[in-house]
Amino acid sequence: MNSNLRIEKLILNNFRNHNYLKLDIKKNMVLIYGKNGSGKTSVLESISLFDSSNGFKALSLNETINFNYKGPLEMFGVNLSLKSLDSLSTVGLSLRKKNDMLRKVISIDGKLSRKTNPKILNVYSVFPKMTFLFQNSSEDRRGFLDQMISTTDKEHRKNLINYEKYKSERIKILKKWKNCNTEWLDAVEKKMVFYGMVICDCRRNFVKSLNHMLLNLESSLPYFQVKLNGKLDKLLIEKPSIQVEDFFSSSLRENRTRDSIIGRTSFSANKTDIIVYEKKSNKEAKSFSTGQQKTILFLMIFAFIKHLETISYERIIFLLDDVFSYLDDKFIYLVLEKLNELNVQIWMTDVKGDWIFRDKRYNKIVDKINIDDKRFKVS
Repeated sequence: MNSNLRIEKLILNNFRNHNYLKLDIKKNMVLIYGKNGSGKTSVLESISLFDSSNGFKALSLNETINFNYKGPLEMFGVNLSLKSLDSLSTVGLSLRKKNDMLRKVISIDGKLSRKTNPKILNVYSVFPKMTFLFQNSSEDRRGFLDQMISTTDKEHRKNLINYEKYKSERIKILKKWKNCNTEWLDAVEKKMVFYGMVICDCRRNFVKSLNHMLLNLESSLPYFQVKLNGKLDKLLIEKPSIQVEDFFSSSLRENRTRDSIIGRTSFSANKTDIIVYEKKSNKEAKSFSTGQQKTILFLMIFAFIKHLETISYERIIFLLDDVFSYLDDKFIYLVLEKLNELNVQIWMTDVKGDWIFRDKRYNKIVDKINIDDKRFKVS
């Protein structure tokens, strides 16, 4: 069953550039607007910290504290009131110092959680850097794909972490022992192969679903497809998985000497890129204009939304940070329509937000918050 989670109240204390901020939310769509540097993105960052160790901007915990605040840590915090179906709960995020290191502490309904990142909500975020996704690195594009998968499949995120852990451990062994400790290397590489194969298979199945959804978007929209260009990804299409596993294992063994010298992994499950191309012309997304690339990005998000409609998902919050520039009003309203149909809460930021006021439909269903309004915060 799909659970429509909604944040009904958000309170920030000494978080980033906010001394104090309190927002009461009544609707599923929230637009925060205001001038640059007013703290719009900080609001989204505070929400994202409940779904990852350092939020969508990968901040250190020290960076989350208001720069001008010099008081006790007890006066720092993020507090949310969450409504899911007929239940209401409160969650809080605070910081504690241990051995001169800050660590995140989560409380649920007033009780401290034993986990640093308990399953409270699933965040899907789109931020300005993503608008240049097709010009960025292959790592950024993998991250974009993996984030979509992880929004509904928490095991995928765990598999990615475990894969990186064993990959790092293998390099440490090679640096220290070269190719001598074969038994230990065999065991670590076996783990790498296991998690790497699961990751590749998961990506492959998700891309297959994404392509099906792209195919079934409105006929007025351009038709794009997605493919993975990694060696393992291609082999999994051509050969049985057991043969691909053997190839992966032998590739790791063959590259031990080289990897011990260069200090990194030559052959990996993450040696892949996500290629997005127009089906008719076979033209890659990176060759289109900046405005067209942003449209293509949202086509992928549309396909992801359609994918969500076919599966069971829960506790998802969308965060869209300043992503509407370069889009015309018609396409912006199409984005809002698709998100509204999904029935999840969406938090958006924009400098002016004037496009929302030009359409009476969205004027009624969107909570519009001017972050510069002194009623919401203490400066």
